Amino acid sequence: MTMELLPAALVHTELLAGMHRICFADPWGSDSLAATLSMPGAAGLIAVDGDSLEPALRPPGPAGFVLWRAIAGEAEILTIAVLPPWRRSGLGGRLLDAALVASQAAGAEAMFLEAAADNVAALALYQKREFRQVGLRKGYYAGKDAVVMRRDLHTIGPCE
Repeated sequence: MTMELLPAALVHTELLAGMHRICFADPWGSDSLAATLSMPGAAGLIAVDGDSLEPALRPPGPAGFVLWRAIAGEAEILTIAVLPPWRRSGLGGRLLDAALVASQAAGAEAMFLEAAADNVAALALYQKREFRQVGLRKGYYAGKDAVVMRRDLHTIGPCE
C-alpha cells in the first residue's frame, strides 16, 4: 500500500462529505466542511491509496481524512474519518500523528478532541497517542456521551 497524505482544500469538500457520510451516523455536509476548512487555523489531510496491493479489499483512491484547527496556542481535532476497508490498518494513527506534528509546528501547546464514549477503537487510538480524558459531554452525539480528551504537545516523540 502506497498511502499519500495530501492537503485538503475547499475543492475537496464534496469528497470529504461523501467519506464522512460513510463513516458517521450524523455526517457533516459539504457546506459544513467548507466552513470548517475556511476557519482561521484550520487544516486537513486526505489519505489517498495510490497503489493498493489488494484492490479487491482496498481499492486505490481516498481512504480517509483528518481536519484540525490550531490557533492561539491550542489545537483541536475537528473530525477524523477512515473508510471501512482501511480501518485497523494504522491509517487513523498516521492521520492523527500528522495533525499532531502540524499543530505543534503551528505553535500549539496542547491538542483536544472528543469521541463518542462507545467508540472503543477511537478511544484506544487516542490513549495510545497519550491523550487523557479531561471531560465528558452528556448526550453530545444524538444521546451518546462524548469523551473530551487532551494531549500536551511540548514533546512529540516518535509515534508508533
